[in-house]
Amino acid sequence: MRITANQKHEIASSTLVKLDALANRRQIWQRDFYDKSNKGLYALLSECLGMYYEIKGSSAEKAVLENIKITLESRGIKVQASTPVLTLIVKYVFNAERRRASSYSRALRVAAKEAISVGNFAEWVGKVGGIEEVASTKGITDETIQKRGQLDNKVAEVKQLLVNQLQHPLALVPKTALAHPADSAEYTLLIGKMLASGQTQVLSVVPGSSGAMIEQAIRKIAQELLNKVDEHVKAQAELAAQAAISEAANQAFFKEMA
Repeated sequence: MRITANQKHEIASSTLVKLDALANRRQIWQRDFYDKSNKGLYALLSECLGMYYEIKGSSAEKAVLENIKITLESRGIKVQASTPVLTLIVKYVFNAERRRASSYSRALRVAAKEAISVGNFAEWVGKVGGIEEVASTKGITDETIQKRGQLDNKVAEVKQLLVNQLQHPLALVPKTALAHPADSAEYTLLIGKMLASGQTQVLSVVPGSSGAMIEQAIRKIAQELLNKVDEHVKAQAELAAQAAISEAANQAFFKEMA
């Protein structure tokens, strides 16, 4: 539904009132609780996220952002035409120095990309490990997320392959004093030496192999299998491209001859 210029102005004004109220709460938090509790910070950031959801894609988005930029510039805060919406909101509410504002806005962009709700924001940040930890994932792309999903699927495949391989082990190694009783029912790690022939000499059990170490080893196997698949796909693509080039060259040759 289209809205009038006056309605856009009213929405922009009411949005700034909300942001001003949030900025006042930030001042109270910064004065009384700053660096004492993450709870207050997460609450403020969750409401910034809520403001983003309210502004982004709305009929009055352009008018709201213009008013935010005008207000920021009146405070002496520089903004550019390309400044992201979340960065504008963070600058308005926190009036923070550049590094901190950047960290907050990056974390909120990750939250928005993952469609984290306002009510679940604080719990989500806590599970990830904090704002800085969330912000550090800013470089994650859809391609990276897809590759992680492929790796997780391949890990599951590798685990099943290992179960199947129990019936046909590569070798049986004598039990040593380094092996623990629990190893008889669980996976363990072995250390070996590669020979020039391509064979491996198994030298010892790695004592105290933790579940995390086993999981990491399985993920490395899965990643290597994915790498092999990627290499094969790339090689096939290169062959197809070369064939296409040769075909095009042949067609051009015969056309010229004709």
